[in-house]
Amino acid sequence: MNAFPGIDLSGLRAAIQHRMQQKKTQLSRSSDILGTVERVVDGTDGKIRLVSGYRKKLKEAVGCAMEYTDEMVDQIPGAIEVSRSTFVSNPYVNAFFVNVSDLQEVFSHSSEVREYMEDISHLDSPQCCALLCMRKTEKTVMGVELSADTLKRDVQRTAVSFSEHQIYSPAPSEVETREGLKHCLFAGLITNALEHIVQLRLTSHRLRRERQLLLTRLRHCRRQHATTKLLSEIADIHQRLSSIDEQLSRTHVMTPGEALQQVKAVFSRPDSFVKFSKCSLRLDKMGFKIRENSRQACNQIDLTEVKIGDESPRVVTLATFPRDELLPRKEFLAQGSFS
Repeated sequence: MNAFPGIDLSGLRAAIQHRMQQKKTQLSRSSDILGTVERVVDGTDGKIRLVSGYRKKLKEAVGCAMEYTDEMVDQIPGAIEVSRSTFVSNPYVNAFFVNVSDLQEVFSHSSEVREYMEDISHLDSPQCCALLCMRKTEKTVMGVELSADTLKRDVQRTAVSFSEHQIYSPAPSEVETREGLKHCLFAGLITNALEHIVQLRLTSHRLRRERQLLLTRLRHCRRQHATTKLLSEIADIHQRLSSIDEQLSRTHVMTPGEALQQVKAVFSRPDSFVKFSKCSLRLDKMGFKIRENSRQACNQIDLTEVKIGDESPRVVTLATFPRDELLPRKEFLAQGSFS
């Protein structure tokens, strides 16, 4: 018998169970973040552990970066099949590769794909899923164009091509490939933070070393007989010392606390280092851009571009590649190492 008439106890129990599950998920997430904080400290500066409460101070920033990389990778569209059969039928495959031989060579020449396919634990996998990265280039050329059923010659057209193909994180499934990419992007943030710390240390060391040399030179000059030339040199040394002191005042001493702040700054703004953008192209079978108002047959492809640090943006897509289209290894041995 219900001791509380009018109250749906079954609904209450469901709410309590839902809350308990949420709490369990939050605790698991918190544990994951703290574990990742340790990985970040290991990859940047272990002396950060000397800072009291370093885990708590880094937890929010690291969690922010984890959420950002997860969200960005999850936005990448589903995998496309890259194979002989899809070169004609799939507009993306047709745009990304020059011909069937080109697509087979790109995947067959990848050391990561080779290692995956030849791993004994994957011998039963009929295909692999991986991240395909490319550089997109646009070039204005003279060509022909169909306009209002009339073929026009010597028209300026924009040719779009994709080159410098690279394959990353081959795995049995799309889910595992996405996880591999998230790991790679996060590792990139760790490297970026480390570079910040190292650069600041090198800058501080260089300035202090230069300052010490100038002071030594100044003492030497002051022991010499004063001449117009010597006085001019002393004035120049003072000017340079003043400039160095000003730079040093703006250069942080790389204490464990300052290293923590540098790491926190990088992970609080992951979008300043890893940037995702999207663009759409209307292309014909030859790779030429087609204007919006044109009635010419074309394919629309929606691209995702990733820019890491100061590097040029790269088009990224998930792609599956069938094992039976992997070219024999002997065809590449004569070309040197794999990519």
